[in-house]
Amino acid sequence: MKHPPGCQRIGSRTYFTLYAPYAKVLRLAIFSSCQDEKPLQLFPMRMIGGGWWEYSDIADLQGLYYAYLIDGNKHYTADPYARALATRNDYRQDARGRIDFVPYEWENDDFIPVRDPRDLLIYECHLRDLTAHPASKTPQGGSYEAAHSRIAYFRELGINAVEFQPLMLFANHEPPYKTETEKVFNDWNPYAYNHWGYMTSFFFAPANIYAADASRDKGVWCDPQGKDVKALKDLIKALHKAGIAVIMDVVYNHISQYNHNPLRDLAADHYLHFSENFSGCGNDVNSESPVMRQLILDSVEYWMREYHIDGFRFDLAGILEDETLMQVRERARFVNPHAILIGEPWGKRYFPQQLSGLGYAVWNDHFRNGIKGENPEKRPGFLFAAADVTAKSVFRFLSGSLQEDGGIVADSRYSLNYLESHDGFTLGDFIRICLRDEGKRVLKDHDKHVRLSQTESRLHRMAAFVLAFSQGIPMIHAGQEFARSKVIAEVPDVNDPHAGELDDDSYSKDNETNYLNDADMRINAELLEYYRALFALRRQFPELRKAARESIRALYDKENPFAVGYRIDAPDRSLAVLLNCSPDKNAHFDLGGSLWQVLADSDKAGTQAFGQFDQTLIKLGKRSALLLLKSELA
Repeated sequence: MKHPPGCQRIGSRTYFTLYAPYAKVLRLAIFSSCQDEKPLQLFPMRMIGGGWWEYSDIADLQGLYYAYLIDGNKHYTADPYARALATRNDYRQDARGRIDFVPYEWENDDFIPVRDPRDLLIYECHLRDLTAHPASKTPQGGSYEAAHSRIAYFRELGINAVEFQPLMLFANHEPPYKTETEKVFNDWNPYAYNHWGYMTSFFFAPANIYAADASRDKGVWCDPQGKDVKALKDLIKALHKAGIAVIMDVVYNHISQYNHNPLRDLAADHYLHFSENFSGCGNDVNSESPVMRQLILDSVEYWMREYHIDGFRFDLAGILEDETLMQVRERARFVNPHAILIGEPWGKRYFPQQLSGLGYAVWNDHFRNGIKGENPEKRPGFLFAAADVTAKSVFRFLSGSLQEDGGIVADSRYSLNYLESHDGFTLGDFIRICLRDEGKRVLKDHDKHVRLSQTESRLHRMAAFVLAFSQGIPMIHAGQEFARSKVIAEVPDVNDPHAGELDDDSYSKDNETNYLNDADMRINAELLEYYRALFALRRQFPELRKAARESIRALYDKENPFAVGYRIDAPDRSLAVLLNCSPDKNAHFDLGGSLWQVLADSDKAGTQAFGQFDQTLIKLGKRSALLLLKSELA
């Protein structure tokens, strides 16, 4: 192979290079419009060895569309390396690559320097959900362009990294519900839609449906004509100008099982493991294969160089082979020595220790399950004074989940701590279900449902306190800061028997179930302000995020199993983080006397002290927390 895969303009020629080892005849089809049934021209491609084919032309073909015709196939196959695509809005996802060599003006933009990942405050979000709700009152809501309106909010909250749920072009339509189709009978999804995007179909092109004027109508072509490429780059550049890093959630572990995916058309046995289904979606990728591994590596580098992406979160990283993950790390760090690498440590295997050993931060499900709980009805966590979670294990979470303490990582820089993500109930709904008699059902009065009771508000603040003052990397999911609720919306022409309930798997709902509601933000504005204050404290005191383990000392109350904390002593100051999750018992911590100033409690927080203790034994009331400072310079 002399030239890179895909469509490239090199010197005075346009090259098309494709891997199709089983093709006997391969032709390049050029279209003037994505909707054309017949191409303008068909060009024969030539074999160049190793399963690769190539065609070159002196014309630049700017603004035209292309696909490939393999042997006697009845449909055209798109280029898996296509950098922009037009797609038909149906479950088969016919696609045409768009030829576009227009340069982008980055205006000296560069990666956000992240020398220690524990300095990050990550906000996981879905791009469309940010602005699609009518309450956001944002023009072109749900688009790349509209997302600019949230940047000021990110900065006010204290966020310095946004992790977007999948932005690569994905199979958004699923087969029609309970209708016979060629291969798949959809009896699971009445919406016949994949909203979250964890079904990547093209690994080099942005999701075209997020362009402001992209057509979303079923059956028609979605063709932003390159505006999707420019709009996403504009958004990344604007986030960088605000000092916010951009992390992409990437799905290199499987593809859709029912669309016209080129990997299946070209060399299914080279790209995929049909006999495995560790993703739960079928069509797991074969990352041991040289061509699949090359595609993943090329894709990672492409997004970094062409879109200035600062890092990646690898969905179901356990499906990828160690060698692939190591090569991804080397390729990414060659482009940006401070590239952010995060992985889900499950899939084909559960391997948090090994993944962190490969240099990836890991989603710390031990932290989530221990603090919040696994299930609001059956297995709540320490926050709710669960008897099966010990104070010792909670100290381990607070101090970085280190292997030396029985945790999962060798260094706290690899522990990504979270209590809510796109998966499962929101933290707000988890707490609501735990404390309310109606459980998952929702009262008709929306505002009354959203508004937190005094106890619910207290538990939210304590959860935020633990997350903010634990060693490692904190992540919140969009809306966690105001106790977001996902109530399954009633949608015309969709019969969802669970409408009006709380949703723990909203992947299919492109509706108000998922959209962020600014009115809800105002209802629980005090919680939002508390998050802002905690994040400001975390920034002010580096010890609260990246202290050396030997400087952290555990604090317990022998009479209260739900009381735990830690103390850090530095040359010029000491900090104490104290927590009592008991609903009916006070806690006492011996800090050895002297004057301690209060920076945060269960009601408020601030970078200026608002109270003090001058006694040896510090008393905490039930369900309460304290952050204390002793300054030797005072």
